[in-house]
Amino acid sequence: MPFFAIALTFGVVGGGLTYAVAKAHLGRHPGRPVLLGLVWVWAAGVVSLTFGTRSGGGQAVNIALLDVGNPADIVDFLLNMALFLPGGVLFAALGCRWFTAGLFGFSGSLAIETTQYLVHSGRTSDLNDLLSNTLGCLVGFALAALVGTAVGRSPEPSTTVEPSTTADLTSG
Repeated sequence: MPFFAIALTFGVVGGGLTYAVAKAHLGRHPGRPVLLGLVWVWAAGVVSLTFGTRSGGGQAVNIALLDVGNPADIVDFLLNMALFLPGGVLFAALGCRWFTAGLFGFSGSLAIETTQYLVHSGRTSDLNDLLSNTLGCLVGFALAALVGTAVGRSPEPSTTVEPSTTADLTSG
């Protein structure tokens, strides 16, 4: 499984470099460099699991929606959700809004599905993967939001205006 080793190496090296650069530029946010490094490692893991395994059922593209009568399709859908769930948790921890986390999930999944089709990887570019990956990212975000609410933190950035800022804006 050499592809997995290559992706793992890129994930660790990229995550370390991302951490170092972010640490130098985001000193006032001590947790962000770690989170950004983890996003890199997670993305490398997704790529290694996506392109490092053979699958696909013999067709290049599947645009048929999920067959809920087929247990294998449901398991595949849930596994794809689980693969993108950590991304949603990380994006919430970084302070992204739910829409941004969903957009990252959708964009990352679209890039994967398009690449699978264009490079003839032997895997099927699947509409259901696009849906399940995006949903997984959103579910991860929602779980992080629930945990954040339970411990008294919100995953969304603060939208409140400081009193001194209000006075500065109104004084013209």
